Amino acid sequence: MQMKIFVAVLFVTFAFFISGVSIAELGNMDQAEAKAKTKFDHVGLAELYEKEAKEMSAKVEEQKELLKEYEEHSEYYGREGQDFHAHHEALLRKYMKAVERNNEMAAAHRRMAGKGK
Repeated sequence: MQMKIFVAVLFVTFAFFISGVSIAELGNMDQAEAKAKTKFDHVGLAELYEKEAKEMSAKVEEQKELLKEYEEHSEYYGREGQDFHAHHEALLRKYMKAVERNNEMAAAHRRMAGKGK
């Protein structure tokens, strides 16, 4: 049991390491926004949001490919096919919303950088 927990924790840590996103960075985004005062702070935040939007766009494309493959070969999935389809449609909507939100935040910070001192 302890070995399974250890492996799970190790896997999550490795996933964060591979993704290039630190746990501290995830928690500090609100703080970074609150502390942003200069034009360069807002430009940096806009670039972070644009990077995140690009990553989410890649995930959107991945989900579209999975759904396309399912629609072309739904007979391969059997009874679990409907669950597969619903799950990936939900992920697609979630990622599309994330892309939209990140692009909005990037645009807002670009506007703030334009008004900055």
